[in-house]
Amino acid sequence: MAVLKSVVFVLLAFVLFVANTVMQAQQQQQRTDGQSYHRVLSADSRWTGVYRIDIASSDKLYPVIAGATSNLPFGEQQRFFIDLAARLTPPDLLAIERRGRSITIASSRAPRITFEADGTTHTERDQRGRVVRTSASLNGAQLIVNSSGGTHDKFVVTFEPESQGDRLRVVRRIYAEELNQPIIIQSFYNRISEVAQWSIYGEPQTASNSNTSIPAPDALTKPVDDEVRNLRRALDEWVASTNTRDIDRLTTFYMTTLKAYYLTRNVRRSVVRQDKLSSFRRADVINVRADEPEILFSHATGTAIMRFRKNYVTETRSRKKSGEVIQELRWQKTREGWKIISERDVRVIR
Repeated sequence: MAVLKSVVFVLLAFVLFVANTVMQAQQQQQRTDGQSYHRVLSADSRWTGVYRIDIASSDKLYPVIAGATSNLPFGEQQRFFIDLAARLTPPDLLAIERRGRSITIASSRAPRITFEADGTTHTERDQRGRVVRTSASLNGAQLIVNSSGGTHDKFVVTFEPESQGDRLRVVRRIYAEELNQPIIIQSFYNRISEVAQWSIYGEPQTASNSNTSIPAPDALTKPVDDEVRNLRRALDEWVASTNTRDIDRLTTFYMTTLKAYYLTRNVRRSVVRQDKLSSFRRADVINVRADEPEILFSHATGTAIMRFRKNYVTETRSRKKSGEVIQELRWQKTREGWKIISERDVRVIR
């Protein structure tokens, strides 16, 4: 009996030891899992929020593009300058939310998209049927997005939070066949809200139209933000005047003399007026629609280059004509506001 009691005691002690060891292991695993969870939350929180561009710290677009295209022939310089300016102009605001490898991004120039940063290459076709390949991956503290195909050359965008997420560095690289080396431009953003807000697409959001705390515009909005809004408003009114065939209102958007009007140089405003008026008289219906413009400022000269996709339809009794172009308007800042000094089509799409 004593031997049996000894055996039972040993077995019970062993079971208690194993149970205690398992329990300690489970507690350790729970602590580890909790630490990992908090690390993920910490990593996610460093990314999530609304960011406003820091213009003073960011690269200046004009000298970067001008330097990269200086060795090209003059005709190619102009084409590349306009094209690259449109593709490299940074948005005023970014909204980002990260949940592990799931990333959601929106900007003041583009609506919200969600993707997995898993390094997988996705192949799709754009609206014109061209193949576009994209991939996104997380490399340490960096989010790297690659895209190639379509109408553009390869580009790479790197996002990297700094100062525990209070600052965001964005580096964009464009690789073009005509250039010997990639064009690199670096932009910095300061976080102004720890909550991602998707309504920033379009006009920059301010505290007056949001329930979430975003600093007031007088504290954050730089002069360039006002000019962007003024130019977008001028474009909307220019389009509206065209669609309503209000020739008097439309004429007020032009300088006395235009440096270029499609294929003609140094054109008087009266000539532009007559050309527009002739188009109005020939058409029973005019319907013009302009997509979100890309805008490049030259503060030294007080000018702005605006480039956008324009769809148009004109109808007469016997004919209906439609098309799509990339149109460029060049604006000059005057005491009366922004005035058009150049109007032309950069590329005919259809």
